[in-house]
Amino acid sequence: MIPTKLDWSTLRGRLETLFLASFGRPVDSGYLDWRYVDNDREKLLFSIEMLDELLVASYSAFPVQLVSNGKFYEVSISMTTMTHPDWQGRGLFRKLAAELYLEAEALQIAAVFGFPNASSHPIFNEKLGWSDIYEIPTMVFHVQEAGNANLSLSPEVRRDDRFLFGYPDPPADRLIRVNRSRDYLLWRYAKNPINTYQNYVLLRNGSVSSYIITKLYGEGVDLVDIQALNPEEAGILLRHIAKESFDQGTSRLSCWAPTHHFIHAVLERIGFENEVPVTYFGGRDLMPSAVPPDWLNYKNWYVQMGDSDVY
Repeated sequence: MIPTKLDWSTLRGRLETLFLASFGRPVDSGYLDWRYVDNDREKLLFSIEMLDELLVASYSAFPVQLVSNGKFYEVSISMTTMTHPDWQGRGLFRKLAAELYLEAEALQIAAVFGFPNASSHPIFNEKLGWSDIYEIPTMVFHVQEAGNANLSLSPEVRRDDRFLFGYPDPPADRLIRVNRSRDYLLWRYAKNPINTYQNYVLLRNGSVSSYIITKLYGEGVDLVDIQALNPEEAGILLRHIAKESFDQGTSRLSCWAPTHHFIHAVLERIGFENEVPVTYFGGRDLMPSAVPPDWLNYKNWYVQMGDSDVY
């Protein structure tokens, strides 16, 4: 059912209990507030299965805006699926997804997309009507092995972890991407309650022209969001981050980069190569006339790690 009669505090408490039962670890309640309520999207997309007062299964999506060729599209990202161990194998995921997609369509949300893991990927494709868009490899640079001969710190690079500067409008190209307004970036990275991000920027006339957002992960660094005006600025930022990482003893840098965008060639020249993990990327349209043209074709996308809730 769609939980129209439950207030958020009640639903949050039950989601916390279900998460612990499903995954064997607690979820930060601050994360749930941040992801689903403390944002400007104004839509709460949940479908749940109740047994008396016990929440036994849940599936959610998060509304997000895509932009392509100057046009904006209202869609959603598929989020966490949870089923209590005692209730698995009863088809609840499929039932909740059908309910959620009908609710999303009623709210004029044109599509759902996301990054299924290996266990849920077959279910999405075989039972929920999803199509694969791509299997995204991770590009990796082994920092210490490569050395720092081609790396350099740049005095042009600044940090703006609190997103205080002005940020550019989306590129006027055909590529489909999440609309990264300054408010979105502030919410997604600076206000994130469980992860800390670093934002490296280049300024032109007092505003950001290119930026790369990073996150420490183990002994490495994920470049979770690479947004560059041109190959030259991308190279300045990447070599700066790689040199800083080398000096700090970081073992590896990781990122996503489509081969049809100039950023891929810049990364290759520095020494990045395709490795694991490989991430499934797929989706399903709910209102076919309201999605970007040919939106299930990966060559029409510019997608980054930060578009997934995992990073």
